[in-house]
Amino acid sequence: MIYTITFNPSLDYFVYLDQELTEGSIIKTKNTAIRAGGKGVNISIVLSHMGIQSKAILFLGGGIGELIDREISEKQGIEVIPIRIAEENRINVKIKNQTETAINALGPRVSAEQQEALLAALNGLTKEDYVLISGSFCQGVNAELVERIAERVHRAEARLITDIPNLTLAHYRKIKPYLIKPNLEELAMIFSEKIDEVNYPRYAQALIEAGVENVLVSLGREGAYFASQCKRYQLSGPDVEVINTVGCGDSMLACMVASLASRHSLTEALKYGEAAGRAKAAARGLPTCEDVESLVEKVTVVEVQRKEERERLNE
Repeated sequence: MIYTITFNPSLDYFVYLDQELTEGSIIKTKNTAIRAGGKGVNISIVLSHMGIQSKAILFLGGGIGELIDREISEKQGIEVIPIRIAEENRINVKIKNQTETAINALGPRVSAEQQEALLAALNGLTKEDYVLISGSFCQGVNAELVERIAERVHRAEARLITDIPNLTLAHYRKIKPYLIKPNLEELAMIFSEKIDEVNYPRYAQALIEAGVENVLVSLGREGAYFASQCKRYQLSGPDVEVINTVGCGDSMLACMVASLASRHSLTEALKYGEAAGRAKAAARGLPTCEDVESLVEKVTVVEVQRKEERERLNE
């Protein structure tokens, strides 16, 4: 089973305009939509599109929490494990015209007792399971909860995957995840250093040495880079017309894990991940299985030798 954990889920209100957003004026919308949001939620939805079952663990509170639950469980057919909290979940506003403007709320505060309830939801883990923690912390939650989740995952010999912007190298030394998926900006935040399109392999290697089993660095249009103790791969894919890049990383991670959970080879899983990221960029919403499958065979995965990397970094 694949479990996704979203600490700070949201109800996202999308407002579509056919004119510029002007401060102080009254503007009529072209269209509106309401969807459940949060990086872990997105991953569960993409997994569902790929025909893979998951369980979404969420802190949910108030009427907004009920709406989020309904959006995921009834409309998407995903099993929700709700961790009930006292405060209302947040509403984010996404304004879309020629560009996208996002107004993201802070979100609720979660108590220590409610965090214990989330940990209890993981009591039945087995070594066949994957646990994906994705997205930012809500109020009251910090890296300590991730460390406690990691303890349970490792005790069950399951696989922990994280995509959390708040973690540092010291945290990764403690939680030792199976896989992480930073982009260059997030990689720079982990190390508090400037990281660019040339030197990022050095930092991926530092994460491996810190105990992370696998690192997938998202490079946007340039593809991705994968590193483990034994292998290094450079990924590239076809050019697509970019419509919306929000959720590309979630789609990439979801499809890579879906492929691994289906016992595909590592290179095949990497192809699915890269294809999903590009399929999302070319779509307004999250990609369908057909969107991803249409690009998989157009993705190239090339093994990189450590010697080649050293020569490139020394140029």
